[in-house]
Amino acid sequence: MRSPGDVYAKLRRWPRRISPDHRSLAREVLERSCILFEAARALVVIDDGDQPWLNIASLTGREFTWREEEDLSLESVVDVELADRAFFVGADGMVACAGSRPMRIDGAIDVRIRGEMGAVPLLSVPIVADALQGRLFVLDPGLDPEICLAVAEPLSGLLGIKFEASAELRNAVHEAVEQDRTRVARDLHDGLLQSFTGVVLQLETAHSLLESDPPNAKRMITETQGLIMSDQRELRQFVEQLRPRSSAPESRFDLAARMEDLRSRFSNQWGIEVKFDVENVDPVVSGFIGQETFRLIAEAVTNSAKHGRATDVSVGLRTAGSEMQIEVADNGTGFPFHGRRTLAQLRDSGEGPIVLAERVSSLNGNLTVDSTESGATVTMTVPLGFGA
Repeated sequence: MRSPGDVYAKLRRWPRRISPDHRSLAREVLERSCILFEAARALVVIDDGDQPWLNIASLTGREFTWREEEDLSLESVVDVELADRAFFVGADGMVACAGSRPMRIDGAIDVRIRGEMGAVPLLSVPIVADALQGRLFVLDPGLDPEICLAVAEPLSGLLGIKFEASAELRNAVHEAVEQDRTRVARDLHDGLLQSFTGVVLQLETAHSLLESDPPNAKRMITETQGLIMSDQRELRQFVEQLRPRSSAPESRFDLAARMEDLRSRFSNQWGIEVKFDVENVDPVVSGFIGQETFRLIAEAVTNSAKHGRATDVSVGLRTAGSEMQIEVADNGTGFPFHGRRTLAQLRDSGEGPIVLAERVSSLNGNLTVDSTESGATVTMTVPLGFGA
């Protein structure tokens, strides 16, 4: 005959892993409960509050089922007197709770649930968490009812913690996905979409020269083909970064080469001279946050070209202490405001390089903009502790 200590030892061996999927967690709960109480069948009902139905999972042997039941509510599954308690229903239909004498409660379990389980002894354990409510039924347990009830209380607490952690993890995953979608959209906007805009402009120029200056038009088309090939490489690299890290080998980011591509692109597409200095950048740091650094620079230079109508842009980078320092200065017309604006002021006012400000903020960096009618200087710092 099993002792409470034997059963508690099994309970301590309950898996510590957390799954964001309630269906997977429900199967784990049913499987482990059958082992714990030496039963062949178990059922769990879950009300996660987000949907107008109950989720009902059952396990018979190794066969697992999951369904949604719209005609049931958790409040009707058991009698109101038993709603917050674990209880044992014997073969004679008597209901026992820990510390009380068995009693008969008509309709202790909803007839539809009871009919599905059959007229067998069972243990019922409440599941209480902030994110959801539920109830576990273990059918025809092989343990003494007193032992079942003794274990039910700590099991109820464990199940509440498991389901609460599952809900929190699922919410965290959802938030991470949303943040990643925002990052992907921003990266596409800052990189490829802006490049495609430049390609279209260059093709329009080439088209206008086809009759009047065929050699120059041919040269521009050839240059545009090279830009498109470069964009294809960037797109492939972008897709590789979206794949799971286990299947995507790490490649070192060549910041100097990408800056040269940027210089060539703006020279050909916009007629802008871009000068850059990356000599004071640690190559290890460049490989670590080079991708994000490059996107910051590309966005800042694009602002100089599109909004500031600059013809010359200077880009300086250096690693100092625990941060990467970036300065982008141009000879354009500046931003709509004149004077200095901090990152907080830019975000509050909605003026100036907002996309750039949001990107810097997402990297836990800082930014200042000095704007005059004869040009603008954007200064950015990014902590080296950020992993791209």
